[in-house]
Amino acid sequence: MSQRVFVALLTVGVFAAGYGARLLTEPSQPVPPAPPSLAREFAPAVTTGSGGEQRQRQLDRARLVAEIQKLRPQIEAYSAQMQEIDTEFDREFLRLLREDQRERYSASQRKVAERDAKRAGSREPLSDEEIFREQDRSMTWVYWKVTVTPRLEMLTRACQLDAVQQNDTRALLVLRRSKFMALFDSTPHLGIRLSGLAPLIERVATPPAAR
Repeated sequence: MSQRVFVALLTVGVFAAGYGARLLTEPSQPVPPAPPSLAREFAPAVTTGSGGEQRQRQLDRARLVAEIQKLRPQIEAYSAQMQEIDTEFDREFLRLLREDQRERYSASQRKVAERDAKRAGSREPLSDEEIFREQDRSMTWVYWKVTVTPRLEMLTRACQLDAVQQNDTRALLVLRRSKFMALFDSTPHLGIRLSGLAPLIERVATPPAAR
């Protein structure tokens, strides 16, 4: 994936930065929606019938599962590197904080981890809409990993950072962005797009029961 694609994505994302920063201050909230350009690119395909009516094309679950299985080693390597970069940032960021700030930040991180664990623990089959949404979520994370200001604003509010801490945090976020950019540029697009679905593959393979 070329860096120019991400530059274009960031340009679109600037308009959503203020809104996104507010959402990110609430750890229990889901990841904000993808920027419009991504939402259009990864929305369910629509076909036009002979009478001019539009209908959604049905998801090919077998093909999707096969793609995930084929790319699983690549996806797992990508996810592991994502986690490594985040862990390194957290370690360095915590060193900038006072004890009370560290406790506040750790508490918010625990809430996010609990929410994700609850979500991952579900065994209910995913609907077509949920599958498309998960693909959007994976691409939306690209935006939130490479932008600096929204994340800085969120951390400033959540941890009440002073001016010196804000400057030091910005430097960490810039370094973090460069590492993520290198990772995204070295990872094929499809691997990124399917990374969120790989851990949920059993729920992808089985369609929901008809109602």
